Amino acid sequence: MEGMIDSHAHICGKDLFPKWREAAAEAKNSGIGKIMIICRDAEEARRVISMAGEDPMFDAAFGYSPNDVLKIGEWEWKDLQELAKAPCVKAVGSIGMDYFFYETIVPKVLQKEMFIRQLHMANELGKPAIIHMRMAAEDTRRYIKGHLKVPGVIHDYSGGYKLMKDFLDIGMYLSFSGRAFMEASEENARKVIKEIPLDRLLVESNAVFGASAAQNQAEHIDRVMDYICSLRKMEKSDLMEALRNNYARLFA
Repeated sequence: MEGMIDSHAHICGKDLFPKWREAAAEAKNSGIGKIMIICRDAEEARRVISMAGEDPMFDAAFGYSPNDVLKIGEWEWKDLQELAKAPCVKAVGSIGMDYFFYETIVPKVLQKEMFIRQLHMANELGKPAIIHMRMAAEDTRRYIKGHLKVPGVIHDYSGGYKLMKDFLDIGMYLSFSGRAFMEASEENARKVIKEIPLDRLLVESNAVFGASAAQNQAEHIDRVMDYICSLRKMEKSDLMEALRNNYARLFA
């Protein structure tokens, strides 16, 4: 595995999918070597399974977001159970808890039920869980600790230093996106990046992109790595090697 690693991106929507080969070529030319594509429904998962069959730069993760819980019935659950078994589906995700005030609010009890159900699925498949956590850090930590038996990653991490230690203790990796720049003035947030063990660190674009935006995705990942290197006072080549090793270890 060579090049930059994007551990969390969304590129399989119906409007972008027809351009995926062009997007893949541009991403490679921009220095990206591996992309974990996050799928939110069965249609997206089938698209990425097809893409990964043609191009090994793509891995897939499939799981139901807490924001989509109200749409999920037993038919959708059966789709997830079947498609998550595909070899190129490396993780169950992104799944989790989200307490942000959206126009349609999913009751916490329903989010919890679906989250725990998918954590158990990850255990059964022996695949990592990719965790979405928004304004729900304590509940997310508690449910992971009580139910997840395989490794996982908190994507787009912004939970602060104390919770970082709690998540590390229960075997989680942490992934950072451009949100890190938004928190750059906060010493607590900088401390997370400075002190997280190098072997638990990932980076991501959390991007939706098409062929015309692949360069921006690469620039985004590159900028996140520059920021991490500046805080940790390390060479980018050393960080890139660590990120590749971490990704390979987690999603093996």
